[in-house]
Amino acid sequence: MKQLMKSSLFTLLVLVSCKNSQDENVNNSVDSSASIQKTDSEVYLEKQAPIFTPSELPYPFSSAVQVGDILFLSGEIGDAGEGTGVVPGGIVPETHRMFERIQATLAQHGLSLDDVFKCTVMLADMSEWQKFNEIYSGYFEDGKYPTRSAMGVKGLALGARVEMECWAYKPQ
Repeated sequence: MKQLMKSSLFTLLVLVSCKNSQDENVNNSVDSSASIQKTDSEVYLEKQAPIFTPSELPYPFSSAVQVGDILFLSGEIGDAGEGTGVVPGGIVPETHRMFERIQATLAQHGLSLDDVFKCTVMLADMSEWQKFNEIYSGYFEDGKYPTRSAMGVKGLALGARVEMECWAYKPQ
């Protein structure tokens, strides 16, 4: 008899525990659903269309596009201006000119190189990578370099030696 009572008591405790657990899950589920719905509504209301900044060059691309808190900059080369070609002299003057153009685009958006967190570099000749790095490192604070990818490519627009695109943080 004692065994039967213990067994019944145990079963009763398990059932009560399961019932309480179910009630908590339902309540949590309802709370979570409301939270998810609220979050989805808030996110939906916060969504904004991309903002396009036309290029000053006579080519079909935007110099930058703002999507949420990220400003995506198109690849820049050491263009001498108005799409006339790259500055003469090779990788060194082209890299400096490229950075001037990137800084000008960032400034149009109230940003600087300090706001850049990702760069993609394309080099026409990977043997110039070291020269590029020497210049590149001078434009960013030591120890706070953006993440970066670098690759050798067969050719760049207008015969450029280097091209770089950047991503910058610009909170809305």
